[in-house]
Amino acid sequence: MPDVFNIIRIRPPVPSWTDGAEWRNWSRHEEYLRSLPAWKPHQVDSVAAESMRILSKTVPVSRSEFQCRGLVVGYVQSGKTANFTALAARASDVGYRLIIVLSGIHDSLREQTQKRLNKELVQIGENWTTLTDHDNDFLIPPNPDGFGTGGTVLVVAKKIVPVLNRISSWLSIVGERMKDIPLLLVDDEADQGSINTKGNRRDVTVSSVRLTDEKLDPDTAPTRTNALIRSILNKCPRATYVAYTATPFANLFINPEAFDREVGHDLFPRDFVVQLPRPEGYTGTEELFGPAAAEMDVLRSVADEDVLNLRPKRRRKGTPIVVRNQEQLPQSLCDALLAFCIAGAIRTFRGITDKPHTMLVHVSHEQKDQMRIGEAIRAQLRAWRMSEEVQSGSMLNPIRSVLKDFGRFALPDGITEENIIKKAIHILKIIEDVAILNSTTGENLRYEDRPSCHLIAVGGNRLSRGLTLEGLTIAYFIRTTTTVDALLQMCRWYGFRSGYGDLIRIWTTQGIADWFVELAVVEQSLRDSILRLEKAGKRPDQMQVAVRAHSHLLLTSNVKSRMADHSGRTWSAQCPQTILLPLSNLSILRRNIDATSRLLSEHPPTVNRHGGAIAFDIDATAITTYLRTFQGHPDAIAFNSEDLAEWIEERVAVGELEKWTIFVASPDRQNQTVIGDRSYGLVKRKPTGNSGIGILVDPRHEGVDLPGGPELYRKGNSYNANAMRANRSSSNGLLLIYPLDPIPLGVTAETVIALAASLPKTGDDGETYFVNSGVPRG
Repeated sequence: MPDVFNIIRIRPPVPSWTDGAEWRNWSRHEEYLRSLPAWKPHQVDSVAAESMRILSKTVPVSRSEFQCRGLVVGYVQSGKTANFTALAARASDVGYRLIIVLSGIHDSLREQTQKRLNKELVQIGENWTTLTDHDNDFLIPPNPDGFGTGGTVLVVAKKIVPVLNRISSWLSIVGERMKDIPLLLVDDEADQGSINTKGNRRDVTVSSVRLTDEKLDPDTAPTRTNALIRSILNKCPRATYVAYTATPFANLFINPEAFDREVGHDLFPRDFVVQLPRPEGYTGTEELFGPAAAEMDVLRSVADEDVLNLRPKRRRKGTPIVVRNQEQLPQSLCDALLAFCIAGAIRTFRGITDKPHTMLVHVSHEQKDQMRIGEAIRAQLRAWRMSEEVQSGSMLNPIRSVLKDFGRFALPDGITEENIIKKAIHILKIIEDVAILNSTTGENLRYEDRPSCHLIAVGGNRLSRGLTLEGLTIAYFIRTTTTVDALLQMCRWYGFRSGYGDLIRIWTTQGIADWFVELAVVEQSLRDSILRLEKAGKRPDQMQVAVRAHSHLLLTSNVKSRMADHSGRTWSAQCPQTILLPLSNLSILRRNIDATSRLLSEHPPTVNRHGGAIAFDIDATAITTYLRTFQGHPDAIAFNSEDLAEWIEERVAVGELEKWTIFVASPDRQNQTVIGDRSYGLVKRKPTGNSGIGILVDPRHEGVDLPGGPELYRKGNSYNANAMRANRSSSNGLLLIYPLDPIPLGVTAETVIALAASLPKTGDDGETYFVNSGVPRG
């Protein structure tokens, strides 16, 4: 696993301005966490360290006036709530008197957050007052100024205009007293609703305004939600705003200088950005769509015909929508439903019987599609149950057929496939609900009322952000999108899957599967850039955070990214790799083999180690000539060989990347191929879409030519690829060649050549793909 996903876990120093803190609320919260069997000691240690690290980046609460803005980046369904709960406990201890948590835009997420904070802070802590509860969002209290008794006031509110209006009005009533009330405002899912997609009213006291500012900030008011959050902060002379999200693209593209004459500065995280460490046991993009995905066998294909049946194309107004096979679910969805029963059976045999088990069906944002599909699923379940009642055992063969395609999984000794099939029929009979989750139905999952349930969640936007689907194993996902942040937030199958991670199966289209494959690289570039910012000791308003583009999707919507600039491309301190390959074009594959053979004949590897063969001291001209001959997938952005060759020549002109090492991966396997004048073992990579193979590079290979080798950069089972690139001389690059086994890829060529390059930090470091044009390069 690339080390970019594991921020160096250094216990941060306790800031001197907290020396008088007694940490009463934090100590009680910490004691509570350590009492829970699900929390391991090192996990509590990590929450303790990370919450202190965030607090240490804020300003002393004793200052008479301050406005602090920060951003915390986590992973989808990875424990962000645990972090800001710990931060709230510490904030209370150091003197924050008002803590407002804006918890998404749906009741379900707000209620979920309210329950957790009540349980983990209020009920066990010291001197808390809550102005919201499980059933009630914020209302102006009868005694508006409730701070006289000391302690901390907690508000957990939805991030919608009516609620924010009430909070803003309440603070106006409190008035001058707010100068004595430090505020911590936690904005959960901060890229949703909080981003200003309109303008800012110019300061009439300024005599001249730059033309560029006029274009970026027309003389219109900010969006209402954004304006109200800024207004709330403006009414508190001592305020810290901490945004939390797993998809911070929009937050990083806010104009750092944006100012509105009525509500003040925008929400750009000018003071700090913190990347939370990847939690132990977390299942995310790397596991499901990277190299490990080949072993997990996660993806299942949904045909275009099935998509059309479930989500028909919309016609012009007045023209009827034709839905084919409306009463009958497509076979792919039927298979997914039966796979859900199989996963439930396997979980039961593993002893997981007291926790919820969920299936996700995410087809369309249209509520009429959700209602129709939900009813069709209910009808299909009734039909199967009735069939089993009329003729016991009628479902044996359908479930047996799906089990054959289910893939690898582990079972306790003595349990047979027939045991699984019979138990799956039992699960089919006891599925408790098909919950259609949208604003019209108002349904909730109610896990607390049925802790051992098996249920199917059908929905759209309410399933796209924040809401946790407990015990999720099977997902049927054909919802399209246009942006990376929306796609990531839809990944409800990410998270902690202790005891059943090998049962995750995702039915989707080949095109969407390709999106997810490249998503792993985009995510890595984002977290890499945040880590570079932290290591440089710079604030986000002093140095750009650069994010790699996605081949098919925008990083975030255009209205949220007006400050995004497509900068000159660089591969400084990166490892570009061919995650898309021209698998359908046999002539290109064979030309790539020929080009690679010529390169290795002219520069034959002479050393065998680290699972491959190495050739040293190759002139850059040979590498750029080869890259210009190599032909990749036409849609590839992560590795465009022509652009990469041009960039290398630019760096050679200034004395960098003049010499190269070539490493040819050659595992000790029976399947081999001849390239140049020798045989090489074939590398296995399983396709994860129409043209994708997931992450190509074995992280240890980036250190094959460094002093001490890759073992010097090993910690446990992980290799610190970032450290390898950091220690590579700017004059030396590494070309990685992977001859892939063609059989799993479904092609008839002798091999499929895939490439990567491990590159040092170069003089143009920091100017990659998309950046905030309002921030200096640093």
